[in-house]
Amino acid sequence: MRMILRCSGGFTGPAGAQTRTVDLARLPQPQATELEQLVLACDFFALPDQLVKDAPKSWDFQYDLEVDQGQQAHSVRYHLDAAPPQLKALTDKLNDEVEPD
Repeated sequence: MRMILRCSGGFTGPAGAQTRTVDLARLPQPQATELEQLVLACDFFALPDQLVKDAPKSWDFQYDLEVDQGQQAHSVRYHLDAAPPQLKALTDKLNDEVEPD
């Protein structure tokens, strides 16, 4: 499973955009298992393409997460305020444990 998380927004806007890419096959097994469980917990492949606020501010962070599992792939654009708690947990884990590209 491969994940790409892009984050833009905040006061720096597009200039401060960050991308984090992770291939679970290259991670230690416990870390890979935890990320995979978070993907399953948020039912990522069933999420709509967008989970955004109705009236976002220019400084709100916007996330784009792509998950490619081989036989299926899906992308979701979202604001943390509009995301389910499980997707927030996955986002936090990726931000905390994966260095930006």
